[in-house]
Amino acid sequence: MTKLVGTIQNKTYAKGTKSESSRPYIVLENGGQILLYKKNDNPFENNFFSSYEGKKVVMEGELVNGTFVVENIIQQITENSKVSETSEKTEIEEN
Repeated sequence: MTKLVGTIQNKTYAKGTKSESSRPYIVLENGGQILLYKKNDNPFENNFFSSYEGKKVVMEGELVNGTFVVENIIQQITENSKVSETSEKTEIEEN
């Protein structure tokens, strides 16, 4: 299972096509972004991600064909949180 740290933002997907819609992405600290999907969530409504919009989180899941399939949001990161990453896990310390 892969862990990602970043901010969840809704962005336009497939602009200019009949599939155009607002979809959740994770914006990584390096500026990269990855489309998100949660199994059993309607991809046109994305109810699972709505409460995390604009928030920095740690999530785990798997990258499948360029989309990160989210298994779980581990934690929402606040200004007082410190995230340290190792090759095996992500640790979060509250200050």
